Order: sequence, then structure tokens, then C-alpha cells
Amino acid sequence: MPKPRVLVGMSGGVDSSVAAAILQEKGYEVIGVTMRFWGERNRCCSLEDVVDAQKVAAQLGIKHYLVHFEELFKREVVDYFTEEYERGRTPNPCVVCNPKIKFGALLKTADEMGAEYLGTGHYAVVSRPRLEGGRYQLRRGKERGKDQSYFLARLNQDQLRRVLFPIGTFPKEKIRDLAERFGLAIARKGESQEACFIPDGDVAAFIERQRGSAYAPGEIVDPSGTVLGQHRGIIGYTIGQRKGLGIAVGRPIYVTGIDAEKNRVIVGDDIDLYKRRFTATEMHWVSAEPSKDPMEVSIRIRYKHKPARGRLIPQEDGRVTVAFNEAQRALTPGQLAVFYDRDVVLGSAWIDSIID
Repeated sequence: MPKPRVLVGMSGGVDSSVAAAILQEKGYEVIGVTMRFWGERNRCCSLEDVVDAQKVAAQLGIKHYLVHFEELFKREVVDYFTEEYERGRTPNPCVVCNPKIKFGALLKTADEMGAEYLGTGHYAVVSRPRLEGGRYQLRRGKERGKDQSYFLARLNQDQLRRVLFPIGTFPKEKIRDLAERFGLAIARKGESQEACFIPDGDVAAFIERQRGSAYAPGEIVDPSGTVLGQHRGIIGYTIGQRKGLGIAVGRPIYVTGIDAEKNRVIVGDDIDLYKRRFTATEMHWVSAEPSKDPMEVSIRIRYKHKPARGRLIPQEDGRVTVAFNEAQRALTPGQLAVFYDRDVVLGSAWIDSIID
């Protein structure tokens, strides 16, 4: 008896192409779909990527469709991205895109096509509950260097119930070997990058194009408030930044804070970047049941951050306080803090303010 129908998000890259091939080999009825987010000049889902996805679908003998999410992406991701930088925060567009578009709007597309599941090429694992009524668990991918559970830490239980991550238990090189075994033309295609809608990587220029004007310059100050120079607009700076400050004080200095209200960039020494405690908003429980009790967890404060041990303390208003056992470098408002118990994603919250 054939397995259910699965809609597979195909970006034209190796990972999603192999995901489609694996699911087809397992007997699922696979339909490929490629999402268009942001015109033609981007780092993923470009016209070239669409063509590659179509070629893979043809090789596999599956149907392929192109879906347009440009307006939704502009409203939910690009506007958020711009507004966060204007507030002196550093946004994380991939984290926002996943629950709202890749696993939100695309699941609605799956419904329209009669697909029970949505498959993607993410390096993560979903464990089904052993008991009826239990929670689905989101876990880290087997290859730690490629693990993408961080970017999926805002998914909900309904989304986890319907997603399939067929490459989550494989190392990257195995995926390339599988691409060659399946005879896929994209077997050695390069990796896509983050911030797919900014092709040249110039965040400040992109935001100014969206706004239609330049941002006002302001003061660069040290922790005591002494003016050291002028910045070109706070949207061009983020916590931990060293290059491009345009000032010299005889030693390396870094961005340690951004005051949007006063239009100031604060700089200091590397040691000033190390902090132990922060507050976070919009706590979202993923694999764990919501808890009001403090708990010991491992914490990632950005995608490339090695998980560090600390304490998660829920507050009455839905916020949380997080205290690391050892100070961590460059805690950044606007980034996502993800909480783990070993390889299980317990939940996540947005870093809001740094305490000390």
C-alpha cells in the first residue's frame, strides 16, 4: 500500500533534493514545490535555483510547482528585519520565516494539494510521542556542524506533527554521496547562505533602500559617554562588531551596545562583551510542556554558538530570565535564545535586555 502524499520544499540545493529522493524511495507520493520569496536577485530560490529544482523533479519523475510568497515574505520577514535594526536590535529572519512561511504558509499549500506531510532538507530530527497525547520532540541533527534545530525552535506541535526531515540523521558528506547515487545533477552544488534577500550582504544599504532614505548619523561613545567619533546610522552596527567603526583609540574596540533612542553606538573592550544574565520575551515551549519552575538547561544565543549551561527562570508575565554558569560573549538583543536538554529543544525566547 503506498504511503501518504508529501509536499517537499525544494530550493534547488543538495539537501532538499536528496530529501525528496529519500522520501520517494521510501514509498511516499512526493510533490515538489519551490517558494519564491524576494524577486530574482537573492541567494536562494533564485531563477537558477528554480531551474535546478525543476531538473531534479524531472529526474525523479515527480510533479513540481512554483509558489509565490513575495508579499507575505515582505510583510512578515523583511518588514520585521528592517524594524528590528531601526530599534537597535539584531534580527534573525530565518527563525521568523520558518514558522510563518516555510512551515506556515507552505503547510496550507500542502493542504490545498491534499498532502498529509511537509518534507524539507533541514538537519534536524522529530521524535513522535510514545504515548497518545504526548508531545512531538524536536531534536538536534546528527551532524552538529550542520544542525538546524536552532532555526526551527519556534515551530509548534501541529507543525512538528506534519513535518518530515529525512536527512536529519545523516552527515553532510553522506548526503552528497546519496545525491550522486540518485544521479542528481546538483550533487556537488555549493551551499546557500543566510539572509537570502540581501544578495550583496550590505544590510545597511538594503534597509535604506527599503526606507527610501539614509539614516541619521550619530555619536560613537565609550561606556562613560565620552564621544569617540561618529557612526553612519545605527542600522550598520551590531553587538560584537569590530571592523568598520572608523575610529582609532590605540587598541581593539568593539560594539558593546546600541541606544536607538539616543541614536548612539556604544563601544568598549572585548571583556565588556562578556555577560552572564539576560531577560527574554515570548517564551515558546517546543518539546517540553510549559513550566513555571526554574530549570537547568543548555543555551544557544545564536546559530553558531556552542551551547552553554545555565538556568532558565520563567516569570509570571511570560518572560524568562536566563543566567549562564559562565559569562558568554556578545549577548545580542533581537537574537533567539534556544534552550536544550541534551539534544532536545525545550523551547526558545527572544533576547530582550542584558542584565549583567
